[in-house]
Amino acid sequence: MSAIDPGRFSPPPGFFRTAERLEAAGFEAWAVGGSIRDAYVVQIGGVTDLPEPDWDLTTDARPDDVMRLFPRTVPVGVSHGTVTVLDGDDGYEVTTFRRDVETDGRHARVAFADSIGEDLSRRDFTANAIAWRPASGEVRDDWDGAEDIEDGILRAVGEPEARFREDYLRVLRGFRFAGRFEWAIEARTDEAMREAVDGLSGLSAERVREELLKVMADPKPSATLELYAACGALGHWYPELVGLAADGDAWRSALGAVDAAPAHAANVRLASLLVASSETPEGRAEAAASLLSRLKFSNADRRYVTRLTRLYLPFVGALDSAAEHRRWLSSVGDAWADLFELHFAVARAAGEPRAERYLAATLERVREEREGDPPLDLAALAVKGDDLLALGMAPGPIVRLLLEELLEQVIEDPARNEREPLLKEARRLIEIGSLAEASRPRDAPAAGNGLPATDD
Repeated sequence: MSAIDPGRFSPPPGFFRTAERLEAAGFEAWAVGGSIRDAYVVQIGGVTDLPEPDWDLTTDARPDDVMRLFPRTVPVGVSHGTVTVLDGDDGYEVTTFRRDVETDGRHARVAFADSIGEDLSRRDFTANAIAWRPASGEVRDDWDGAEDIEDGILRAVGEPEARFREDYLRVLRGFRFAGRFEWAIEARTDEAMREAVDGLSGLSAERVREELLKVMADPKPSATLELYAACGALGHWYPELVGLAADGDAWRSALGAVDAAPAHAANVRLASLLVASSETPEGRAEAAASLLSRLKFSNADRRYVTRLTRLYLPFVGALDSAAEHRRWLSSVGDAWADLFELHFAVARAAGEPRAERYLAATLERVREEREGDPPLDLAALAVKGDDLLALGMAPGPIVRLLLEELLEQVIEDPARNEREPLLKEARRLIEIGSLAEASRPRDAPAAGNGLPATDD
């Protein structure tokens, strides 16, 4: 086994300043967890496209000591021993060594510990139980995590059953690590994870949501989602996907689309998974709204992903007219670019280069239309509701209907978006459609509305 070389780690300067101040005050300061795991994965030539890790610290200093030592701190989790130390625009979580006193699978009651060894023994997986002390260069790997990383194995620290009973979220975390790094799950750990799956239902929606978003930010979310499906985890938090996962071909296509969507666009990745959940816009939207509501996504995210799934089809094509492109842009609003990303992801997943080329040609034409800044909504129309009221129409829904008819004509021919021609057209539509009669209050007289009388 090759030795971990801390000289190849590259934490930011603020991390070193924070560690140095703790050490100067007589405390130990160790980097531990994901930052060391990811740095070593990179060092041995494993996954290379990992996001920049959070270089946080664990220490024997108590929270009060940390807040006394540093002028700028945020007590983000003092009851659990965590204080964020601010260094310029950056923040570093400093957590006191801990040991679990009591757990219920969802929350843990912890006590402060006095040694890094105690702290490492309560970690979830061996790969996350490696610590590095910058002041001395010492590496603590009490559970042979480096060896497991090199061998591509996910292994629980100590007794696997106990680790998952302490916190059932570790089941989902384990699947994420195994999927992200393409690690095999050690036999006892795998058995314990599967036995603990039923405990997932007791987790908070917020923790499950944040775990899902971490999966969606990975280079290849499909590997983790496959593990979710294989162990039965979908049924606890993602019932909308259970039927999809049972259809092998459809599930593989959906997972391929998730991988093909941009890693930075979580909403597009979520939508690419959900568009395969139903053949109808209504079914897709219902599945999206249900899943995102259960996981307590923000109202804005829930509405937006639901919109993407509902608007996925019908789509536009390169051979459609410019007016059809404008009409589509008007109907989808600010979702247009993400809808293209969604269709590109589906085409890439299907391995259809011709479809990708056609999409690229369509995108070019749609972009050309947008660059012309055509009027696409009522706000861009040269006449407003007040203009129609000035023609004698009474307030009510009929005013908006007339504005929408005028907008449709302008979308067909943007050159028509001028005030006087639109007012003339409005008068014509009022007359031939008897809109004035439909909009007039029942007790209002027929005469005196200021509109030209019809000849009938």
